[in-house]
Amino acid sequence: MDVFKVIKKRYSCRSYQDKLVEEDVLKKILEAGRLAPSAHNAQDWKLVVVRDREKRENLAQAAGPPFVGTAPVVIAAVSLNP
Repeated sequence: MDVFKVIKKRYSCRSYQDKLVEEDVLKKILEAGRLAPSAHNAQDWKLVVVRDREKRENLAQAAGPPFVGTAPVVIAAVSLNP
């Protein structure tokens, strides 16, 4: 894989389809997050899956750009260390 090709083709999605994310797809994404490296393998985070529309919209208002609340699923990475 040519890293520069990947960087050039990078895309930031700002609009989402209103359809369910398949459970097996979501599990693969969560597994990739679980396997992500961390200092001393501390893995001091939790991945929180937010499916409820109102909670996604509230999360977007509190912590991110508004378009985040329109995604069918939001995965919040929450640090366990202050």
